[in-house]
Amino acid sequence: MTSATFVFLSGALSFGAPMAVAVYEIVALRRGRRGGDDDRGRPPTPGPKPLPDCLQPHVLLARPRMRLFEDA
Repeated sequence: MTSATFVFLSGALSFGAPMAVAVYEIVALRRGRRGGDDDRGRPPTPGPKPLPDCLQPHVLLARPRMRLFEDA
């Protein structure tokens, strides 16, 4: 095998295979967008779940705490 053939095949293997996979992924992503509205058959996505009680901020609506200063 000549050096030029080796360089060509090495470059094709190094850059060609990842490039082919990337092109395939782009084509697959675009294929789903054709044909108009794709959301007709899908159920609506649920909203975010509420926080558990231990993580919810509690706002004290009662009177604010007053600092008591003592003489030093």
